[in-house]
Amino acid sequence: MHIDLGGTLMRTVKAVHPLQAKPRLPDELLYDEIGLLIWNEIIFTPEFYQTHDEIALFKAHGLDIVAHVKPGVTIVDLGAGDTRKVEHLLAAFESAKVTATYLALDISNASLKHSIAYLVDKHSALDSGVECAGLWGTFEHGKQYVSGICTPRLFLSLGSVLCNDPWFEALNHLKYWAQAMRSDDLLLIGMDGHLLPNNEHKIWAAYHSREDLYRQFFLNGFDHANRLAGESCFHEEDWDFKAQLEEEPTTRHRFFFRAKRHIKFEKLGGLIAKGEELDWFDSHKYGKDNVQLMCTKAGLDVIDIWQAPQSEFRQYFLKVSGKKEDADSTVSFC
Repeated sequence: MHIDLGGTLMRTVKAVHPLQAKPRLPDELLYDEIGLLIWNEIIFTPEFYQTHDEIALFKAHGLDIVAHVKPGVTIVDLGAGDTRKVEHLLAAFESAKVTATYLALDISNASLKHSIAYLVDKHSALDSGVECAGLWGTFEHGKQYVSGICTPRLFLSLGSVLCNDPWFEALNHLKYWAQAMRSDDLLLIGMDGHLLPNNEHKIWAAYHSREDLYRQFFLNGFDHANRLAGESCFHEEDWDFKAQLEEEPTTRHRFFFRAKRHIKFEKLGGLIAKGEELDWFDSHKYGKDNVQLMCTKAGLDVIDIWQAPQSEFRQYFLKVSGKKEDADSTVSFC
């Protein structure tokens, strides 16, 4: 599989300008084999509530999800990553004795091998009804592959994968998969709805309780960027590591990096001047009304919504509505 991360990195570097919106380094730089191990440690820290909330929801409502699908369903996990979380849903299929094939779609070959081995071990009994395999590729590769699957399909977007972007980008992600869905398909979306100002401490703790892990995560991303660039341009001592919470147009936690000096990229072309900033790994939060509006405009009907206890994290169970609205009409953030 080939992803033009080098080209994306080059365009990001050339886009840096003090009068423009802050460019974002591609998140794919963070998720190489080493970065994924660090990330999997981060998401199971006690303060990273999204993981624990989704596990709680699967334990409470896994059988409700299974009740909506037909035996033989194919489950497609979009950007699967660590599969310890989704195992709680697959356990519900086993408990209900509903057969299913689980396909984990991910850009990391190493992550897939590890994650699928974990699931195969969990579902190795002779009477197991769940089969597991990995799809190594991008969303585009995955969409093309699953178009040939004839069974009903259940798409999963866990950990705010599809909606973790500015409004229109998130809407386009939803549309992308809604357009691939048939009338007997379902989509389960997990989305963080913790908003400012009421949840400031909880959100901040999720990203800063283990700043040592996040620092390792980003420095490994720097190493990955240097390898792609073919030159050593990203050095820890040249950047201030910063973070902030924004309230408008929706709640967003933002990691960003401010250059301490002029940084010239000889091979990529481009210059980042002292004081200019690059965004990396931002996390958008959307409340229930806003997610429902986004789904409607993507042509999706909400079948059910489940909310984690003492939390604003929710899972949205969706199907194709057959009606599509104008995404350019007035949007209010809730």
